[in-house]
Amino acid sequence: MNENEAKCFIESLIFSAQDPLTKDSMKKMLKEYGEFNLDKILNELKSDYENRGIELVELEKRFFFRTSKTLHNYLFVETKKARNLSNAAMETLAIISYHQPVTRAEIEKIRGKPVFRGTLDTLLELKWIKPSGRRETPGRPVTWITDFEFLKHFGLKSIKDLPKVDELESVIL
Repeated sequence: MNENEAKCFIESLIFSAQDPLTKDSMKKMLKEYGEFNLDKILNELKSDYENRGIELVELEKRFFFRTSKTLHNYLFVETKKARNLSNAAMETLAIISYHQPVTRAEIEKIRGKPVFRGTLDTLLELKWIKPSGRRETPGRPVTWITDFEFLKHFGLKSIKDLPKVDELESVIL
């Protein structure tokens, strides 16, 4: 396999993958065909797709193709919302995103109200949160963090791109 074939191979892998691919997974698939500079290939692909209808995106060290953001005003699908998130779910999601990793008890303490199982189930079903392990405290409670789909849905490259709390307060007031 030559360099151009390797580039086409990586492009087709990313395009056909059900989930975004990591560099490690691409390297493993490419390895059996020879040694190639994957960073160079990915940079070339990003460049090839600049100013086009689709773009190669990297989020949390995972790569996927999506429709170019420059076309979002022209391409939209009107669908009925399957579900509106409750205020409790929105509050819980906000607490998890800003305080992660966080336990259910910590969420309840911040909210000042109990967190019902259905609230976490809804956020899990949307793949906006995921368990992150257990605290080394009595009872070993599960800790929660935001998931990749949360970043993807809200157009964030990383959790650090969330607006700062003081920025939110200035907008609200």
